[in-house]
Amino acid sequence: MRKIARMIYLAASWFFLVGIAVQVFLAGMVVVARLTGWGNHISLGHFLGAPLILMLVFQYVGRLPGRMKWLTWLLFGVYFIQADVVIFLRFDAPVISAFHPVLALADAVLGWSLARQAWVLVKESKGAGQEQTMLEQTAEFSQHEQSI
Repeated sequence: MRKIARMIYLAASWFFLVGIAVQVFLAGMVVVARLTGWGNHISLGHFLGAPLILMLVFQYVGRLPGRMKWLTWLLFGVYFIQADVVIFLRFDAPVISAFHPVLALADAVLGWSLARQAWVLVKESKGAGQEQTMLEQTAEFSQHEQSI
């Protein structure tokens, strides 16, 4: 179950990163290209909470290291402040709301770091599984030799 949980965490972290890239593109479509409105950007931004919630759950099921758990909670906190606090201050405190894209950079950096760490854990899990299989095969071969 731990390996599966780690793979789900890895998939969710990469999905989050791809979502951030799409968010930047959608913002560019509004600000630079002036071809669309903010609706898609807003909708995707709120939907990106879903992979973060998966990451929060599966970090415990997958028994991730403490540092990764702490960084996952930090990522969730930065995302929450960016998507649900700072952006809504644009009329009352526009200078504070200007931190919205800066916090997106923090989301990207934290997300990238966590995705890389998750990738290493998943690779190690697969390698450990292969070593165990080889050990089991060696043990079976040894038992077969002893019976001959």
